[in-house]
Amino acid sequence: MKNVQRFLAFVLAIGMALSMAACGQTPASTPASSSTSTAAEPSGYMPEPSEGAKYTVTTTEDGWLKLENEGGEVLGLSPNSGVKVIEDDGYAFKDLNQNGTLDAYEDWRLTTEERTADLVGQMEGAEMAAILSHGGWGDFTTEPLAEDDGSRTFLEAGGRGGVTRNIGRGGGVHAQWTNQIQAVAESCYYGIPAMISIDPANISGLVETTALASTMDPELAAEIGVETSKEYRAAGVTALLGPQVDIAGASMSRAGGTYGEDPQLTLDIATAYVNAMQSTYDENGEDLGWGDESVFCFTKHYAGAGATEGGRDDHHYTAHYAVFPGDNLEAHLITYFDGVFNLPGKTGSSGIMTQYSVNVDGEGNPYGGEDLAGAYNAYMYGLLDEAGYDSLTITDWGVFQFAGCWGTEDMADEAEKIAFGWERGVELLGGYGTMETVAAAYDKLVERNGEETAKEIISHAASNYIEVMMNLNMFDQPYNDSAYAESIITTGGNSELGLEGQRDSVVMLKNDGTIKEGGSATSDKPTVYIPYVYNTGFSVSWMGGVSEGTPSWTPGMDMDVMGQYFNVVTDKLGDPTGEADAEGNPTYTKDDLTRATAEEIAACDYILVGMSNPYSISYTDPYVSAFGYLEAYKNNELYPDDIYWYPVSMQYGEYTAETARETSIAGPIVDGEKQNRSYKGNTAPAAANYGDLEALQYADSVAGDIPVIVSMKMERGMVWTETESMADVILGCYSKQRPEVVAEIILGETEPNGLLVFQQPADMEAVEAQLEDVPRDMECYVDANGNTYDFAFGLNWGGVINDERVEKYSAEPLTKVQNIDYAAYAASYGAEG
Repeated sequence: MKNVQRFLAFVLAIGMALSMAACGQTPASTPASSSTSTAAEPSGYMPEPSEGAKYTVTTTEDGWLKLENEGGEVLGLSPNSGVKVIEDDGYAFKDLNQNGTLDAYEDWRLTTEERTADLVGQMEGAEMAAILSHGGWGDFTTEPLAEDDGSRTFLEAGGRGGVTRNIGRGGGVHAQWTNQIQAVAESCYYGIPAMISIDPANISGLVETTALASTMDPELAAEIGVETSKEYRAAGVTALLGPQVDIAGASMSRAGGTYGEDPQLTLDIATAYVNAMQSTYDENGEDLGWGDESVFCFTKHYAGAGATEGGRDDHHYTAHYAVFPGDNLEAHLITYFDGVFNLPGKTGSSGIMTQYSVNVDGEGNPYGGEDLAGAYNAYMYGLLDEAGYDSLTITDWGVFQFAGCWGTEDMADEAEKIAFGWERGVELLGGYGTMETVAAAYDKLVERNGEETAKEIISHAASNYIEVMMNLNMFDQPYNDSAYAESIITTGGNSELGLEGQRDSVVMLKNDGTIKEGGSATSDKPTVYIPYVYNTGFSVSWMGGVSEGTPSWTPGMDMDVMGQYFNVVTDKLGDPTGEADAEGNPTYTKDDLTRATAEEIAACDYILVGMSNPYSISYTDPYVSAFGYLEAYKNNELYPDDIYWYPVSMQYGEYTAETARETSIAGPIVDGEKQNRSYKGNTAPAAANYGDLEALQYADSVAGDIPVIVSMKMERGMVWTETESMADVILGCYSKQRPEVVAEIILGETEPNGLLVFQQPADMEAVEAQLEDVPRDMECYVDANGNTYDFAFGLNWGGVINDERVEKYSAEPLTKVQNIDYAAYAASYGAEG
């Protein structure tokens, strides 16, 4: 997600989609060159230590200079940045502002606070405003950045941050790319380093989000956090746009990026993970606090974004309200104020990313009285002030342009929105890289507040940013060893720790005795039938609008992996015979596949059906993509008289919402009246992956006595009435399919250990009855064996798991924050108007 310029909005749509997956999630980069060369020839400046100097200089294989001070900091320096070395008392220091004098901010012997104050004191207000842009990058390359490279021009204009989507190319080449960025950053703008951020990337197969939560193991979360930060830093990543700690409502569109629906579980997993991510540890595991293996975390989305009405995606204007009919906003604050703002280690607090949505009470009234999205919301920022919070904040992407700008649509331009955001509490501008507008925004800030106040506002934000980068040791040593990065990052596969987490995360929901410890097959390599599944390709997204898509047939499981464990029988896919797509290529139809015959399947030991949970987002017809929101708003085109609201659906078949709310809680004022966003009585079409159900139905029709095993990729709850009765075994894989672990469980080599992090609804009526802001308040599905698919349910070889995890997390959900008096704050805020 990055550098979304106004005139490039449409061109960058695809890149922005990748970026927004989090946050917010952008890669403004357009990957181009990706040379795999490693060592650079020594060139440019080489320090010559004086007689009696207390440091040594070596040229690394990556071409940057390593200066090792005796008993002091190790420095990294580009020989081509123009920065020279200053000696003081025999030690080496980087002359980052190239003035020939050792400034306090360049002196690694001083405290972070002293160094930060010195640098901020040297900077003009407009310069500080520029470094708050987090909108890079240009081409992905391992070569020195060309004069017209987008990363270079951004850095030379003062920009100092952006998100990467390229770590999957490999740790080594990624480290080389970040080295090139840091070399340019070192050469200009006081030598301030660049913050390179990332959305959760499942690096080396390490489990994250719902999969990590399903282990219900904070110690494992900490272990994975330590390893994740080590690998990110090796590749040059210094900040995580996450984790997503929203308390997810039952039908939340973005639920798959969270730790589930329970405040206590989210609190424990998030605190352990963030604490481990931000700290550096010695060889004995002792917490050293900030260090070379620390990654700063922007926990998101502060706060309440999990409670969107109808579960809608809050990137989009149709979903720009989070609703709290259970008066339970306080529960959504717990992870922040009782957890990541009060870490048990030495780094103190995480940062935050603001939410898109506007929080409203059960009557539809905005908390604090202002109908403003999270980036601009005084009520939510006031809570931070009340708690004494003062770490670094970043906005989610697009909040000055097309998403999360709710309530600011009538402002003159983006510069005014940015200035208003800074006044409210915005610091880093997530995904924003139009530097001319950033400069204009600072001028607006001065115009609105006067020079003194404007500089005070901006210097506070700049100080928070610089302190974080000082703590991460980026001013002294921003470079990376590409060979080391390549050695510890498992590209395209799973590390041992990754597999360990995956094994602990898979949830066994049903087992009629088919699978057990030691296995039940009659041969060392059983035979399994894996059917193909059909997908219509239909989708609705905030970015692309409604798309009919391209139909596809794909195997339900990874055949290469499964072939290592089983003899695989599958279907036969013919040539596509459907209508041509936009490129003129024929598309698949349902008639292009020939199922394996009953006779072929009869020779199998198992049938394994790989499926994904059904989910159809609630949306409108017509549906304006977020990129066109402002234009449609200004042209009064958003709310036609014949608008049709499709229901959210968590079942494969079509769904008519007979029991939904008659009148929506939230809605904008249109022509003097609140818009009713209810979808009661309306019908959602069958899910795009209805073919998953059809594959299971075929398996059931030909199975006979052959056990049918379902491996369900899950992101939330689903209605099981359509599927459960046809399966002998059900394995739930959060976040993605885990083919290796599924195979090990079937063969009895790995005991299931995961637990549900979402209640599974009895039916869609149970979903409609659930309150968006209240966790675990839903009637749950009961299967043929009498088991209730409730939060924290799971099976192992012995039956229903009933261990200390289940006991702890099955307690009544938390509702009160311990570290702030929220009720007093809410009453005081209202009394003050």
